[in-house]
Amino acid sequence: MTRRRTDWTIAIALLGFVVAVAWSVGRVLTDRFAAIQYLHWIPTIAALVFTVLCALALRRSTWTRCRRALWTVALVQVGVFLLQDYRVLPPSRVDAGAAGPVIRVAHFNANWPGQKAQALGAALRDYFASPRGEGSCDVFFVSEAGALLSDQYAGSFCGPDTRGIGIGRFGIVSRVPIVEATLVFDDLKSTAALVRFAPWGGNPAWAALLVDLPSDPSASRRETLLRLKEILGARSIPEVDVIVGDFNTTRGAASLVAFAPTMRHAFTQAGIGLGATFPRALPLWHIDHILLAPNTTALRYAVVNLGVGKHCMQTATIRIARTE
Repeated sequence: MTRRRTDWTIAIALLGFVVAVAWSVGRVLTDRFAAIQYLHWIPTIAALVFTVLCALALRRSTWTRCRRALWTVALVQVGVFLLQDYRVLPPSRVDAGAAGPVIRVAHFNANWPGQKAQALGAALRDYFASPRGEGSCDVFFVSEAGALLSDQYAGSFCGPDTRGIGIGRFGIVSRVPIVEATLVFDDLKSTAALVRFAPWGGNPAWAALLVDLPSDPSASRRETLLRLKEILGARSIPEVDVIVGDFNTTRGAASLVAFAPTMRHAFTQAGIGLGATFPRALPLWHIDHILLAPNTTALRYAVVNLGVGKHCMQTATIRIARTE
């Protein structure tokens, strides 16, 4: 083996193992420490592709052990991807209609659509009219709604039995009666709103917290969410049944657990398909979330690519147990 070829072999092997170690550290520590939170943002599928390419690049070398080690890492990454990032079948096997009423919710970050509001309205109309959309959802949460909920566009995807309201940067289209909608705070970076719903269709009264957090990659995700938790506590915001929004924090992060320790992700409970919402053109990160309280169960959760916008939409069928 020539000196130059040996140097290339060493470089490829080192790159493969450096990426594998970085990905592993990110998966274990997630965003507990701001200095290395970036490692948690390494998509498993990207790490897998890189590991496989490095292993293939070494196929003609004499570094057999190194090549085998990379293939072993690749197998681990495949397992993690299939267990955590992609679901062929949802974990839940509960029949949505067998044990009581359900509520169908959806969330979408419209990202201030502006001139794209008409295209988004048409995409939402087509989706909800399709078999996948089941005719519509009961509650549709929109982050950075902008003009999407104006009369000019909302009528294309809102049913006649729905009511649309705006709360700060958020919009809600709901056939479930809304009894309270309060903007908790908005500091131009982070914002949150509280929405209370009346009993409807056999479902009990319930409450949702809407959250939208900054996309600044240099900001500590853990500190941002702990600050939000402190603000909510200082304003005596009660416990809610659902937390929904664009957290700009990837699923599985320690910061999400610190913020809502008793909440469970709807994808973890009943996800199907790819668990990633951003960017829409090539979803790699799951940063839009639906978190559920212990009394709330997801029967189905899916990510929907509308073909328009920067984010994918997330939908869930949930059942809320009476707590009286």
